Amino acid sequence: MPRMPASSSNFPGHVLVVSGNEAYRETLVRALKAVDYTTSAAADVEQSLDRLQNEFFDCVLVDVHLPNGLERVLAYLREQERWELTPVLAVSALDEAGRAARALDLGAADYIVGAPDPALLRARLGLMLELKRWRAAARAALSRLEAEQKRVEELLQIVIPLGVTLSAETDFNQMLEKILAQAQTLCNADAGTLYWRADDDRLQFVILRNRSLNLALGGTSGAEIPFAPLPLNDALTGRPNHHNVATHAALSGETVNIPDAYRAEGFDFSGTQAFDRNTGYHSTSFLTVPLKDSRQQVIGVLQLINALDPRAGGVIPFAPALHPVVESLASLATVALQAYIREQRLRRQIEELRIEIDEGRRSRQVAEITETDYFRRLQEKAREMRLSVRGGTRPLEPRQ
Repeated sequence: MPRMPASSSNFPGHVLVVSGNEAYRETLVRALKAVDYTTSAAADVEQSLDRLQNEFFDCVLVDVHLPNGLERVLAYLREQERWELTPVLAVSALDEAGRAARALDLGAADYIVGAPDPALLRARLGLMLELKRWRAAARAALSRLEAEQKRVEELLQIVIPLGVTLSAETDFNQMLEKILAQAQTLCNADAGTLYWRADDDRLQFVILRNRSLNLALGGTSGAEIPFAPLPLNDALTGRPNHHNVATHAALSGETVNIPDAYRAEGFDFSGTQAFDRNTGYHSTSFLTVPLKDSRQQVIGVLQLINALDPRAGGVIPFAPALHPVVESLASLATVALQAYIREQRLRRQIEELRIEIDEGRRSRQVAEITETDYFRRLQEKAREMRLSVRGGTRPLEPRQ
């Protein structure tokens, strides 16, 4: 297996020396070892290519006197992604200006002549390796920037249509489902749950979706969610419930990223583990985001479960870079959830009013019955019959 590259400038690195001149090759190896470099040697191009396939080198020194040696080594390294930043230095036992110019034109990073002074050799190689590290860091930063730009573009393509839809939406169950589904898509999450903070300080399940289990509960599915609400405060002590990750996010107002629920410390995932046992699922990574209103009050929680590797398909942790993306979607979810909560409260008030109206109607109906002459006569007859039974006399005939 190839050796890994040097991790910092404190470790000089691993150098491959390629030269058909045995004496010169040994001279270069001794100079490198004198300044703490690890070395390997190859007598020809074929040996060097074989070593490059099976080992990792931070730098390669190639003798310009090998026929087509420098060209072939450079061509091979350029074809391999893992080698493309590796500096190649041309070396020569003789001081030949023409060969130096040609080597640099071919793409060599530097040109070393004769038996180099070890200290100077260390300085020159150190500069090359430091430049390599800088280039790798710059490329990684550029890659991250490009990924962020792509993510921003994807987010805009989602947020703008959702914002337009939200401004005209009347079915907020459907709107919340769209937002949850888009959050799952952006983060490549297998499952997602949306909670709202009820008036009794509990997190109520609103929508639950799980693609692997083909599970759709709450929302427009029409299927009730059988799980009990999550209390924000301990029923016995009254203390804030920070043991559950969703309630912790609601109480703290902070996004929580759990790479592995089965190894998480400080949170109680017993409910999750019971769900896994019952369904055969394995809930691993969690990204939990609080939904805050304009006053920064948490009114709900958006939770994504099991980020999936887009290539391998296995479960991976949620990347921290996804936090701003999901939090942006959470701002839209907050607006939709506020409308949903208002709608639920209005329906409850209407139901309570209907009950009051029904009770009032029944009271009026009872009053209308009891206040009639017929009802009074029935009551009088009942009294006379009770008196008759007590006195041992026959009941009186009803009055006409």
